[in-house]
Amino acid sequence: MHIKNLTIKNWKSINETHIEFENFLLFIGQSNHGKSNILSAILLFFDKITFKNKHSYHMNIPTELIITFDSLKLKELNAFKSIKNSEDEIVIKKVLTADKKDYFYKKNDEFRPLSKHLEYYIRENIEIIFVPSFSASSNKTILDIYEKIILVISNNNKLAYVEKLIEKLDLEMQYLEERYASRGLQREVMFRIMRRIASVTKSTRYNLLGNTIIMYEEPELYLHPQAERELHSVMTNIARYGGQIYVTTHSSSFIELNNYKSICLVRKNHDGTYVIQHKGELFKGDEIQNFNMNYWMNPDRGELFFAKKVILVEGQTDKIIIPFLAKKLGVYKYEYSLVECGSKSTIPQFIRLLNQYRIPYVAVYDKDEHIWRDEETRLVSKRHNKGIRSLINNEIGEIVEFTNDIEEELEGMDRVKKNYKHKPFIAIKNISNNNYVVPEKLKQKILKIYK
Repeated sequence: MHIKNLTIKNWKSINETHIEFENFLLFIGQSNHGKSNILSAILLFFDKITFKNKHSYHMNIPTELIITFDSLKLKELNAFKSIKNSEDEIVIKKVLTADKKDYFYKKNDEFRPLSKHLEYYIRENIEIIFVPSFSASSNKTILDIYEKIILVISNNNKLAYVEKLIEKLDLEMQYLEERYASRGLQREVMFRIMRRIASVTKSTRYNLLGNTIIMYEEPELYLHPQAERELHSVMTNIARYGGQIYVTTHSSSFIELNNYKSICLVRKNHDGTYVIQHKGELFKGDEIQNFNMNYWMNPDRGELFFAKKVILVEGQTDKIIIPFLAKKLGVYKYEYSLVECGSKSTIPQFIRLLNQYRIPYVAVYDKDEHIWRDEETRLVSKRHNKGIRSLINNEIGEIVEFTNDIEEELEGMDRVKKNYKHKPFIAIKNISNNNYVVPEKLKQKILKIYK
């Protein structure tokens, strides 16, 4: 029994938003945009926190939480046979006001009161393990989490390997109890517990956690980058075999661009918190492999989801020179992310991704019509350039075209082909000279990029 989707109405910073779920789901976005409010809505649905009317987005109307559950097991199908739909799903709505709470189920496009025993069954059939950010935690917090995990594993599995796993988890808790319980150590022990579970899950190809939902706030806290990447792998291995893990994070180590369907970009405007997702296909044919390879060679590109604005460039020289000039001109912005796309032909893939998630961007590319190029090569460049321009969403994106390339812009003159050896090194050497003056045309383009 898994969450398929969730609609939240009138809760904390959320006026209304809808979320489609994957087994592994990432809530990312800037601070104070409402990521934790989404997790708290799930806790509220299962009565893990207390509702207070002052937490409603609008004080004078009810708060509503609507969850569709799918992947029902045989016993659950029998229990919910009177309320399930033709797709073997159940749709449950919880309505909360200052003085009461009510549950309803959806049948034939109509919500009807849910019986008390089914209401109880739903709440008790799914365990919630909430791992807070540990900003104000204690050993008791992690002990409670540990005891829930042991209970869940024991109840869902009767095989011999479970006993060995529980023995190993006991050792992890002993490791915590024997040491000074800093927050860093608490996080390390949680990491080790998750790693133990993932190891057995992967070897048995079995979901040890059953219907349990793990909600993990900022898993990157107190972990070094290598450990962050390993924890991400641990979580995805658990989710691959049916575990449900929902994460809020500020770390690009947890972002895989090729798994963009797991990404929930949380934004906030004058209408409150909302979520942007894309569940359709972004790429076709060879584009899929090219994009995945592009990501594996440059995993830091995942940081584009955290940027206030993304600067797309073709290659290494642009990635080095553009921010250098921006700093020289005093317009550099740390909240902007510069993404090296690898080539002009892959810039469109990133544009499509940014368009879907409505992340502001500027696509910077070379015109590539040098005097030394043959006619056929120039025609190919024109076709690529036209393709980039055609994809731009003018509401969030724009282009900056270098006259042939950034090297010619730097020198303000045409260059011959033999001058293109060691491009990044020579370019940075030239503009590092204190006497170097940025040509006016190039200056205006840098100002446009960083506006």
